[in-house]
Amino acid sequence: MKQKVMSLALAMAICFNLAVPALATASGTAKASTQPVMVDGKAVEFQMYTLLDENGNGTNYVKLRDMAQVLNGTKAQFSVGYDNATKSISAITGQAYTSTGTEMTTPFSGDRAYTGGAQPIQVDGKAVNMTAITLLDDAGGGYNYFKLRDLGAALGFNVGWSKEQGVFIESDKPYAE
Repeated sequence: MKQKVMSLALAMAICFNLAVPALATASGTAKASTQPVMVDGKAVEFQMYTLLDENGNGTNYVKLRDMAQVLNGTKAQFSVGYDNATKSISAITGQAYTSTGTEMTTPFSGDRAYTGGAQPIQVDGKAVNMTAITLLDDAGGGYNYFKLRDLGAALGFNVGWSKEQGVFIESDKPYAE
């Protein structure tokens, strides 16, 4: 009987341990990106981070407020808000962005450890799931970076890549896969 109880406990522990990774958020190292970014034909220097897949292909992540700052005054402009009570981020397309003074900078550089996964934001009042990563500064403050293509699809600007241009953003064109 004692052996059956021990076997059952061991089986449950194994099952629980196998289920935990599926519930955990992603983590690893985000690489500081050196890719050039062209926004409406002009070079812009973002502090982007890249996650590499198993084949070495990169996916770029940028801060939402950086993107709002760069696109302000274009057809794809959007405002950004934060509701502290619900801990939710919102974006309203077509509205001008009001700068906070923190855009295009962070207190760190180089490759950083990240955690991440799905993060909903409210776009024009509707929840939109995006992929995001959080990088921590040396004091433990978190900075959210969103998948660039998710932002383009949700906020209405095109994101592309070519060998000649690198990453390019077109504010006057809708997102195209």
